[in-house]
Amino acid sequence: MTESKRRRESAASSSYLGPSLSLSRYAGDDVDRLTELPDVLRLQILSLLPLKYAIRTGTLSSRWRGLWRYRWSRPSLFHISSVQSLSHSEFVSAVDEFFRRRDMARLDCLQIMYSPTPAQIPDLKRWLGYADSCSVSDLHLDLSSAPTSSNTSRRRGSRAAAAAAAPILEFNFRSPSLTRLTLRGFHLPSSPPSFRMFSYSLEILNLYEIYLSYASLRRILVHCPHIRSLSIHHCQDLKKVVVPVSTMRLKKLTVVDCRKASEISVSALGLRSFRFSGALLKNYNIKCASMLEDVYISSGMAVPAIPRGDWLTPLGELANLKVLTICSLALESISALGARADVGFRLFPNLVELQLLMVMMAESNLWDIYGFFKYFPCPRLEKLFFELPMNACDPSLTMYLEVPREEPPKGCFSNLKFVKMNGFKGHLNEMQLAGVLLANSINLDNFVVVAPMGNNGENCESSTGNLLQYVFTELSLLPKASTKAAIILTETDIPKYRPVHFQV
Repeated sequence: MTESKRRRESAASSSYLGPSLSLSRYAGDDVDRLTELPDVLRLQILSLLPLKYAIRTGTLSSRWRGLWRYRWSRPSLFHISSVQSLSHSEFVSAVDEFFRRRDMARLDCLQIMYSPTPAQIPDLKRWLGYADSCSVSDLHLDLSSAPTSSNTSRRRGSRAAAAAAAPILEFNFRSPSLTRLTLRGFHLPSSPPSFRMFSYSLEILNLYEIYLSYASLRRILVHCPHIRSLSIHHCQDLKKVVVPVSTMRLKKLTVVDCRKASEISVSALGLRSFRFSGALLKNYNIKCASMLEDVYISSGMAVPAIPRGDWLTPLGELANLKVLTICSLALESISALGARADVGFRLFPNLVELQLLMVMMAESNLWDIYGFFKYFPCPRLEKLFFELPMNACDPSLTMYLEVPREEPPKGCFSNLKFVKMNGFKGHLNEMQLAGVLLANSINLDNFVVVAPMGNNGENCESSTGNLLQYVFTELSLLPKASTKAAIILTETDIPKYRPVHFQV
């Protein structure tokens, strides 16, 4: 007997409403009457809700958590992937037989991980047709080939071969109830016809290693104006990302490692979150940058390679920004442009959390950090995170770039309550930055230092324990503006101390 059936039978046996049973309580009792309903009634309520709202009921109480999984009489969440113990024909027969026995019961979520040859595409289309008939709400289709080697450089070198081997799929999927779609590892045709069917349902679109042109992406977005979240990862043929004004409900845009992309243009007026990782583009054209609340921009390159173009100007328009992550390259650009009177940089009046990704930590990088707080005052900043470089050598004596010297900022950290420095090795520039923060943060509660495992700073022994002792001793000697500031040293990245953008 399945878990779903057991829960339903238990619910049915406890749901008899006798003549004296009432859902009302004595006046003044603080009782959640909805949660007190019998399971069979709560399951009936869940069956009437769209999937995303059914899942959200898990926040009501522990009795609601996970109950949505049993709202249908038959299981509605499936993961299909090939197994080595079965031949291809046996695997296909097993999936077909499973779907036949299941019949056309409602399907909430289907995940297919399968690497078909051209001759096997009809099998895949048959399964997609079944999911279509069952009104699936969440579809994850992964046709990428599993890596055959753990060697990263070998995998990178085979990207061209992977693109050539990726199948071409006419994605003729027409479920009107589809709200979330994740695609990976195949070529989409120039004009995907089925996306017209999602014009009123699709809200979340994730594209990973999908080969399509920017014109195809734009047509998809025109056909799906209700998309709220768009994520594009490793789409190597994509030369630009153009979001039309018709995609008026788009709130979150994420673009990661699309190597040919040179421009992002967003005409949608409601964008709240913009996250970009890759080689810096020539232009970010965001119509309503002033509405953004969450921004992540990272190049990840140690050697400066700033493209020509007006990609930095939008940073001066982020009056509503609450969470910001930027890399060393962006910091360097801000420091270089900050002295120009015509740039017009403004303060960040609402910024609460800032994360700086430091590929290097030479003296010039330290001045870039000081320059940021000089040209971008953050009066409400409460949390400050640093991702420090993992190299064990101390770069304090090396000047990589000729940049204007900046003095340590003063009076910039009056509301700062939390600081975290990840990868702290006790190098000279790291200690100097820590000293500036401790000496100027009058309301600081916690100063968290995460030491890199297996690395050591100068003047310390080879073991991580000796490094922690050395760092703690040095930090304890620094003057502190806040009498309640606690220095927390750890070797692991504790989840409660992570920034908003830790997964990006």
